[in-house]
Amino acid sequence: MTAFICVIQAYAQNGLNIAPFFSPEYTARPEVTMLSLKGDKLHERNLTCYRSISVEGNPAVADKITAAVLKDSADARSKEVSYKKGELYFGFYFLGGSDWHRRYILYLNRRPAGKEKVTLIFIEGNVGENTVKNMIR
Repeated sequence: MTAFICVIQAYAQNGLNIAPFFSPEYTARPEVTMLSLKGDKLHERNLTCYRSISVEGNPAVADKITAAVLKDSADARSKEVSYKKGELYFGFYFLGGSDWHRRYILYLNRRPAGKEKVTLIFIEGNVGENTVKNMIR
């Protein structure tokens, strides 16, 4: 079971435009902070994957992340978004799936608030939208 979950984690965001941002090409950069839950931390929350990256002080990478999120969100089954100063500020996207394969993207762009920082979170698991929202509060 553990091996199966590790394989799922490795391929969870495959097929999504956001996938490259969780690779060492980006996560090894000094301006990028990555958080990834594993083992019991995932299982306690009924998740198969939780990955988060924050990029601070690199507008070029932030723009690429924003573009990838917008592409992936085009086919979302449900979404909640807010804009500030004409820019996407927050996005919560349910990409679909069932049981352990429900996929979510969360996006926060602090540029409109005066800070050069973008955060991207990918979540997959057997959780509903309200559970994910409560989890990130």
